[in-house]
Amino acid sequence: MLKSTLKKAAVFLLATSVSFTTVQFSVAAKKPILSSKKLTLSVGESKKIKVKNAKKISFRSKDKTIATVNKKGLVKGINEGAVKIVVKADKKTLTCSVTVKKSGSGSDPSPSAAPTASPATVKTAAPTLAPSVTPTTSPTSEPTIAPTENPFPDNPETKIVWPEGMKSGLVDDFNNYFKLDMTEYDRKKGTKLGTMNTISYYSEVIGADRECFVFLPPEYDESKEYPVIYMIHGLGCTGGQWVNMNIRSSFSAMIGRGEVKPFIAVIPSVVPKDGLSQNTYSSENIGAFTGFIEEFSKDLEPYIKKNYSISEKPEDTGVCGLSMGGMEALSLGFSLKNHFNFIGSFSAAPTLDTSCLNIKNWDFAPEVVMVCTGDKDETVGDNPYNYHMTLKENGVEHIWYLYPGGTHSDPVWKNAAINFVRYSLGETSVK
Repeated sequence: MLKSTLKKAAVFLLATSVSFTTVQFSVAAKKPILSSKKLTLSVGESKKIKVKNAKKISFRSKDKTIATVNKKGLVKGINEGAVKIVVKADKKTLTCSVTVKKSGSGSDPSPSAAPTASPATVKTAAPTLAPSVTPTTSPTSEPTIAPTENPFPDNPETKIVWPEGMKSGLVDDFNNYFKLDMTEYDRKKGTKLGTMNTISYYSEVIGADRECFVFLPPEYDESKEYPVIYMIHGLGCTGGQWVNMNIRSSFSAMIGRGEVKPFIAVIPSVVPKDGLSQNTYSSENIGAFTGFIEEFSKDLEPYIKKNYSISEKPEDTGVCGLSMGGMEALSLGFSLKNHFNFIGSFSAAPTLDTSCLNIKNWDFAPEVVMVCTGDKDETVGDNPYNYHMTLKENGVEHIWYLYPGGTHSDPVWKNAAINFVRYSLGETSVK
């Protein structure tokens, strides 16, 4: 059972603060194939794509306005037209051409169109991307999706609308909106530094003391209330992953020159009760993230509210994270409705239940939702793009960008963290 768990966990090789070790996958004796390269169905009809000789499988529709496909390979016709379904089977990329016809116009009776598939040929367990898979998503090939109605019709101002260039994924738009001179985010002579404190709080949920880092702005004043941003690290790391990027200096520089309002950053260590397992992909390390929402709600946030001068208003509260923490930030940000005004996800890992990525039953639209990744990130592959597309389909206004040449590494994440803070708490934020 443990071997099986580790095998599934290894497919999303995530960052450590020092280095990665590439996960090796055994080569199948036979090449992955599709039972059919063509599929025809009617609008509203669903059929499943079968894949043979593959262990790790993922599916992606190149135009979800014509047909969608879920992680099990079930294709559903949306509108009349033709679309290709991209299938990643282990290290091989395959395509199935899908034709969607009007209801009642007939469909392909071929065996590949059978409504069910053998469990032996279709892997349903997430995640589905191996670290060796190169992202194939082009930022210029996004399907056009009809705009979703404002979910808050009684208050049109709650519908935040970002400029198109801030959600295109294009290199030119990255250079225009997100490229930073990182030397400006190092401490300059005369700049007052904030403090980075290492603290410990007790978690009733975990039953143990927990490590946490807290950044306080220069000239922190307990008589004032400050916005707060919670920052989550990657798998196999502690909160020290963020600290080691010298964000203390970067945040202090931003505050010192008035680029953003003073704020507090809280960086927990999301690790097992007895500490990190030496095996990065162990079930214990992964399980620490699985239960973090409860720990955050019952232990961490109440402790921070009691001991630090933070604003308890949702409009002053944010969460962001990198890699596994990027997935966790989306989970935390959207599962706790009406709780966060700023949500940032950088190079996010798979396994998220994307049904949470909506703002139904919220009282307001989050002011900033940012999703980004490096366009050369072979560790998480298409997952951040897929989260972006789900948000887009659900009408959640958000920022989306690709870091040109970026891999699963610190430069991408530090750039993302600074941009996230700029657009959340700075003069450039939407008000």
